[in-house]
Amino acid sequence: MAFIRVLVMLGVLAVLNPPAQAQDYPDRALRLIVPFSAGGVTDLVARIYASELAKGLGQAVVVENKTGAAGAVAMDAVKQAAPDGYTLMLATIGTQAINPALLPNLRYAPGDLDYVTMLITVPQLLVVNAKSPIRTVAELVDHAKKNPGKLSYGSSGIGSAPHLAVEIFASRAGFRAVHVPYRGSSQSITDLIAGQLDFMIDPVTTTLPYIQSGKLRALAVSTPQRLPALPDLPTIAESGYADYDVGVWNTIAVLKGTPRSVVKRLAAESARILVAEPVRRRLLDVGAVPVPASPDESRAFVEREQAKYLQIVRDANLKVE
Repeated sequence: MAFIRVLVMLGVLAVLNPPAQAQDYPDRALRLIVPFSAGGVTDLVARIYASELAKGLGQAVVVENKTGAAGAVAMDAVKQAAPDGYTLMLATIGTQAINPALLPNLRYAPGDLDYVTMLITVPQLLVVNAKSPIRTVAELVDHAKKNPGKLSYGSSGIGSAPHLAVEIFASRAGFRAVHVPYRGSSQSITDLIAGQLDFMIDPVTTTLPYIQSGKLRALAVSTPQRLPALPDLPTIAESGYADYDVGVWNTIAVLKGTPRSVVKRLAAESARILVAEPVRRRLLDVGAVPVPASPDESRAFVEREQAKYLQIVRDANLKVE
């Protein structure tokens, strides 16, 4: 009985005095690991988020860019840290959904992380050369079907989000086209403008300036909502392909095993950040749509995306050489 009383008292003390780690969090600077180089849109989004998170937590949040090995270098940095909420990961559609489906020898697993929040989605645009006679999704599909296997499209690489966006679209529309992979979006857009490619799907962050300058023509948006910057442009779903929704997305995550109280604190701060109008405006200005979501909602979303891209990779028999 005495032993039981001791256990009860210990339990009460644990409730009244939670672990110092959760109680005092945070008491030092945090790190936000980003699997992209500095200077790009993803890095800019990370720095906007880190700056606002630092204000809420009262501690510095240092962005560390760790590129290479399909996100594995960034994941290694997170896995080598303690699961204490002081090392965050900007996890992406690539690290969490596409790479696990495409790369059989990936040295990390998506399950290594717990999610704090969704961060942003970036719509993609279906575009053609501004001099192309094609002006609608229907015209592109009709032209592709009349010329099977003759149209070409570019992407930022095999298994990239733009590549798989076209694979999904072509499968739904019932046509075949030749994929021309590049090492990034800039050269593929250059070749599209030069007439070396027929069409492509790429994030609005890279395509919109060329649309505004009259070098590319947008046919449709890849996500369900129209863009404020192009309010008359229909979505692919509106153009006859219901439920088509292929955007690029980022989440904020921590190492699995991080105390739930710490995750909740980070989630609460993240929700505050992502609904704040000044932050929303800054993100929207670079083409990123803020997506506040709870940890459970974020995990469910990522799991749906993982299943979707695994099926896409299998159906298209995609392989990285």
